[in-house]
Amino acid sequence: AFAVALLIVVAGLRPDPLKLARQLTGTAGATGGRSKTIKDAWDTLRATPAARAALLAIAVSHTAMVSVMSMTPVHLRHEGAELKVIGLVLSLHIAGMYVLSPVVGWLADKVGKVPVLVLGMALLVASAALAGTAGDRVWQITAGLTLLGIGWSCGLVAGSAMLSEAVAIERRPAVQGLSDLLMNICGATGTIIAGAIVGALSYGVLGLVVGVMVTATGLWLALARPSTSTPA
Repeated sequence: AFAVALLIVVAGLRPDPLKLARQLTGTAGATGGRSKTIKDAWDTLRATPAARAALLAIAVSHTAMVSVMSMTPVHLRHEGAELKVIGLVLSLHIAGMYVLSPVVGWLADKVGKVPVLVLGMALLVASAALAGTAGDRVWQITAGLTLLGIGWSCGLVAGSAMLSEAVAIERRPAVQGLSDLLMNICGATGTIIAGAIVGALSYGVLGLVVGVMVTATGLWLALARPSTSTPA
């Protein structure tokens, strides 16, 4: 599937969106400002508060989602759920992640990226509360995991758009690459820590920890309201 996707992108993604963007902004032949290294991306993030805020929102959203999602099958199995039930719960979770993404993108354009990020954090808090207090109630865990997917979608779609808008065109590839790297490092780390929390304490405690982390991030975004204006 990945190989087919790669072929579609290589053969069909014409014109290249980055090259088209450079042409539209009159920077098609520029080379001096292009960012090619991780150091360049770090320098850009340090100089751009909105980009840092977007990256934080992306990292927190992904960490929260992966942490709860990865431990939910373990919890359900411990509570005696059948594999087909676990499959249904995760299927609805994945649907929540992707089915509404066009709506999330439209909403981010209409009301702004920061409000959608705050909405995403609120949904993630609600999902952690529902799942963490569900016990063996499969319907409640299902509702929590579905909200978890939608909250992740809000964080990733609005956060990625905000990150892209916050940096100059020639800097976007390196900054986006660094964002993906950090997001996945946070997700992997979150999974390890989540496993330790569930193993030593409980699935409910994991929900509490995730809820606190996401609440703090949402409150900071709502109060700080970083500017999302595109640099010249």
